[in-house]
Amino acid sequence: MQKVKLGRSGLTVSRLCFGTLTMSPLQRGMTPEEGAKLLVYAYERGVRFLDTADLYGTYPHIRLALRDAPDYVISTKAYCYDEKTAQEALKRAYRGVGRDFIDLFMLHEQESLYTLRGHEEALRYLADQHDKGHIGAVGVSTHFCACVNAAPRFPMIDVIHPLINAAGIGIQDGTREDMEAAIRAAREHGIGIFAMKPLGGGHLIGGSREALGYALNSPLLDAVAIGMQSIEEIDADVAAFEGSAQASDKLEKLRHRQRQIMVHDWCEGCGRCRDRCRQHAIEIVDGRARIDSSKCVFCGYCAKVCPQFCIKVI
Repeated sequence: MQKVKLGRSGLTVSRLCFGTLTMSPLQRGMTPEEGAKLLVYAYERGVRFLDTADLYGTYPHIRLALRDAPDYVISTKAYCYDEKTAQEALKRAYRGVGRDFIDLFMLHEQESLYTLRGHEEALRYLADQHDKGHIGAVGVSTHFCACVNAAPRFPMIDVIHPLINAAGIGIQDGTREDMEAAIRAAREHGIGIFAMKPLGGGHLIGGSREALGYALNSPLLDAVAIGMQSIEEIDADVAAFEGSAQASDKLEKLRHRQRQIMVHDWCEGCGRCRDRCRQHAIEIVDGRARIDSSKCVFCGYCAKVCPQFCIKVI
């Protein structure tokens, strides 16, 4: 597995990053033992980079995996607005994964220059923790070109985790070309880039060879995070990232996978999922949530705010 430097961050990571959202309670709902088994298997195949979040609930999976896979570079992220919320989230990460050092800590789902300015106190706290040796690098995750364009104005931001894929699915304020231009400008400032949702949240699974080819051949992306839920998916993605002759056959076997989001009958139509959805994929119709699958990127974040636990990504 190829190792790369993540911009000026000082981090060296595998090009393939294991995204743990898909094993989380928001999606497949794997037990810590099930999730750890996959993380250890990927580690044995050469993956040394994983991504999680305060929101995902996968710290127990990672903590268990680290017993047999101690050298994972861990990226996590949280909704932090000021010093207090950043401090609390960082402590949860330390306790959760069982380490007193986090390789990459990011502000989750940032949108624009105004968002970053509003959260600058949190960024400054994280930068101070970096200077004290408690964090390896500071970054932001985003679905917005505007955030990527604004990030170079904040010298403490070393890494950006943007949504980008061959079809531009999920980009909130522009096209794939707009995001590429923003990433290109950020890279000129030395900022490391690791992409999210190269398969468009599942929409591009049928053309996964082409979708992964775009991500792998792009000179703009240092690393790419992919959610993996099985040994077969790990083998296929590792083969693709290693340029194996077997990659096409392995990906072909997975191309008929279908991602689904399910709304159970007991939905009360409270609208919290609609208000939470950044993709504007949810409406309340006849007292029940209705999902527009053409807009949904199957992140499962809506499930987190459902008071009746009636939404599930499978």
